[in-house]
Amino acid sequence: MSYYMWIILLFTVAINGRIIPRNSFEKNILRFLTKWQADMLTIPSLESLKIPPVEYDYQGRKGFKMDYSIGEMKLTGLNQFLIETIAASEKNLEVSLTLLFPVLTLRSEHYKLNGWAYYIYPLRGSGKMNLVFRNSIITAKVRFTSNGGGTRIQDFLFNFDVKQLEADLQNSSWPINALLKTEGAQILEEYYSTIYEALWDYVVPTVNDYLLKVPPSRLLNSF
Repeated sequence: MSYYMWIILLFTVAINGRIIPRNSFEKNILRFLTKWQADMLTIPSLESLKIPPVEYDYQGRKGFKMDYSIGEMKLTGLNQFLIETIAASEKNLEVSLTLLFPVLTLRSEHYKLNGWAYYIYPLRGSGKMNLVFRNSIITAKVRFTSNGGGTRIQDFLFNFDVKQLEADLQNSSWPINALLKTEGAQILEEYYSTIYEALWDYVVPTVNDYLLKVPPSRLLNSF
């Protein structure tokens, strides 16, 4: 499975100073996320993320249909995220988060696209790609459990809302850029299950590896 552009968004944030932890669990979750933001952990950095090539076949509203491929991508802006809310239950080892992503930029040196818009307008494009996602929001709930002498993620639920998408596709025919601006959020929603599966396949093992030697008691007390 190709890793989707949103596979690590569940766990990456920057602290904005408005969050006041109400218990030790919340304090430690915030500390973990702050260290990740500052690239102080032995897990992938948030400064710049490389995403493998993808190929997709999309059929949407208004006769919008396209086949597209994107070469290796670079996602930036992850280390500028903000935590809007956090609520952590020490009893259930459960954390709920609302995350705001002011600006995410996704670039690739090569994309290729073929399709149709409004049933009659051909869509063609090939060249460099630049996508800007503005004011995207992720809501998530994560539950931890004991794993021998450590801790692991038992389950999570999440949802996302992309407020604005700006697209600049080199050598693209009309009206690709305009369509992506209006249909981009809908396209992302179509791949919810893909994003969810990718989180399990990539992000969850990454966090679980870090928590392998962290018992639940340390999640509730200072690291």
